[in-house]
Amino acid sequence: MMGYEFATYVNKYLTEQGVPTRSIAKIDSNPEKSKHLETATTKLFDQEVDFCNLRTEVYEEGSRIPSQVTFGTPTEDAYRRDTTINSLFYNVNSHLVEDFTNKGIEDLVQGLIRTPLEPFETFRDDPLRVLRCIRFASRFDFEMVPDLCAAAKHPEIINALIHKISRERVGTEFEKMITGPYPLLSMQLIYAFDLYPVVMAPPQTITEGTVGEPMVAVRAVSIVAWLTEIEGGLRPASDDEKRSLFLAASVLPFYNVMSEQKKKPISAAQLVLRDSLKTNNQDVNIVSTTFKGISLLGPLAESNMNNTVRRSELGMVIRELGALWQTAVKLTAIKELLDTYPAILDFTTWTTKDPNVEVICKKYQHLIQTAEDYGIQECYKWKHVVDGKRAAQILGIRPGPIVMELLKVQMTWQLEHPEGSKEECEEAIKSYWESTQ
Repeated sequence: MMGYEFATYVNKYLTEQGVPTRSIAKIDSNPEKSKHLETATTKLFDQEVDFCNLRTEVYEEGSRIPSQVTFGTPTEDAYRRDTTINSLFYNVNSHLVEDFTNKGIEDLVQGLIRTPLEPFETFRDDPLRVLRCIRFASRFDFEMVPDLCAAAKHPEIINALIHKISRERVGTEFEKMITGPYPLLSMQLIYAFDLYPVVMAPPQTITEGTVGEPMVAVRAVSIVAWLTEIEGGLRPASDDEKRSLFLAASVLPFYNVMSEQKKKPISAAQLVLRDSLKTNNQDVNIVSTTFKGISLLGPLAESNMNNTVRRSELGMVIRELGALWQTAVKLTAIKELLDTYPAILDFTTWTTKDPNVEVICKKYQHLIQTAEDYGIQECYKWKHVVDGKRAAQILGIRPGPIVMELLKVQMTWQLEHPEGSKEECEEAIKSYWESTQ
């Protein structure tokens, strides 16, 4: 019986017992991409569960693509797993955990990541297992055994990971890393195994800027991890924002780096997210927006420490960045900490912090507080008191590109005059227009 069929029977049984069920997704096998097994996935009692049959594989000499995948015994299946701790079975009849590799329980107790078979063979069979081992190590804060680490860095395995594994599968593993309990450990292991340019494969053409060293990403992720543990306004406000910051920090080596597509300039970070990690448009927008905020918010936060910035100046930047403006403030602080302390490799373990760290953090906290004091945290949602059509009408001009400039002038006035009326705003637009003629 295959996984999908078995999952269907499970759902049928749950329905008969009056238990709510979820839809079942079927993931077909794709041997050319080292996906040898059909898998069904669903949720049982809000827990993600995969269903697949026990299997064993037959290989032709000189080939790592199975010529035959057949039903196997529990022992045969256990030895084809990626790690020993992931090869344990629970017998629903005896209610016992069964360890057919005789290493899984011991490794679980010792906190070790080990492959059931020789690691080079395991990774050559499915190179994605390198990333899965990294994910399991970071998820449980376990240590990888030395022979596994050596195999993970072998050029043949890295080459296979590049050419045999679909970018979607790489992106899925990375997503689970940055949403897991220890994203920093994941990034440190990716760096240690020289896998950053594999996971974050850069565009073939760089037209402007220089891609930073992979360590930049490790250090940036360490600052995000540190911010999640401290009190204050720079701490991620939600799990979604924490994920956004980890994602943006992971591609910071591509900040201010441009590529080209169809003879048009495009951000290299955008291409990495879209082509290397296969993220969605929302993630591309998150990183693009927060990256844009760095050049806008850095100088603004600095000047705000000396003289409080004008309500309109801060408000217009908030409107440009939209709902992500506070996330952008936090990423800008991360970037400044990176630039200020280039020798610090891990901010979570830096015990002798310079007092200037607090100064930098307070600078950006103060910028957020200034927006709150002005009451403009959500000014990106505000509608224009005088819309573009009305602005053109009162000036007696035809609507056109000039309207965008008028709307900017109008919103600047609106931010500076929170109690102003529509009539006063129209007069302000007239005065501006007359001054430019």
